[in-house]
Amino acid sequence: KVAEGYCQFYLSKRPNWIWNWLQKSFINIDNEMQQPRGSDRGLVLDVNFISLRTGEPLCISMTGEQGGCITIRTDDIEVAGELIQDLCVFLQVTELESTANFPDEMEKFKQVLMKVDEYNAVRLKLTAEMADSANLVKALIVKAEDYRMLSDMANLKKVFSGLQQTNGDLIAEYNKRANNHQSLLTQLKEVNMMIQKAAKLRVGNAKTRVVAACRQAIKKNSIHELFQIIKTGQDTSTS
Repeated sequence: KVAEGYCQFYLSKRPNWIWNWLQKSFINIDNEMQQPRGSDRGLVLDVNFISLRTGEPLCISMTGEQGGCITIRTDDIEVAGELIQDLCVFLQVTELESTANFPDEMEKFKQVLMKVDEYNAVRLKLTAEMADSANLVKALIVKAEDYRMLSDMANLKKVFSGLQQTNGDLIAEYNKRANNHQSLLTQLKEVNMMIQKAAKLRVGNAKTRVVAACRQAIKKNSIHELFQIIKTGQDTSTS
C-alpha cells in the first residue's frame, strides 16, 4: 500500500545530513536502507516505514532537484508536520515553504466545516425562537398585572397558565441552544487543530502566514480558498 497523502519541500542539504536525521529519529535503521531501491534514478534517498501503532505506511524520499527535493508520504498530516518540525530543528532550518496534499484528511475536514455551518444555522434559528418566547413572556407578565389590578382572577389564572407553559418552552429552547453551542465548540476546535496541523508543514514566516490566511478564509466562509492555503501555503486571493 502506498500513502496517497504527501508533503513536499526543498532543502539545499546533502543527503547524508538527512540520513543522519533519520538515524537519530527512527529505531533499527540499517545502513543498507540508505541506498534507494526503486527504479527512479533521480532518487538519492528512499526510506520506507510501517507505523507499529496504525499499520500505515510512511515514505521519506529525496531527489537532487533544485538542490534537494524531499517528499514525505503519509496519510496522516499530523505525522508529516511533526517530522518536518523535527527535521528543521535538527538541520537548524528557520524558514521552510512546502506544498501538501492529504485527500483523506481534507475530506474529513470538509465534513467538519459542513457541521460548523449546520450548527451555526441552528444557533441562529434557536436564538430567534428564544427572542420570540422572551417577548411573549414579557407580554403575558403585563397582562397578568392588568388582570391582578382588575381583580379578574379567572383571566389571571389563564395568563399564569400560559406564562408557565411559555417559560417551560423557553427553558427547553435554552437547553437545546446550550447543547448546540457545545457541539459547535467541539467542531470549531477541530477546525483550529487542522489549521495548526497545516501550519506545522511549514517553518518560520510561512508557518505564521498559513495560520493568519486560514483564519481569514474561514471568516470569509471560503472553503475553496482555505483548502488552497493548506495545500500550497499561499493565499492566492491577495495575489
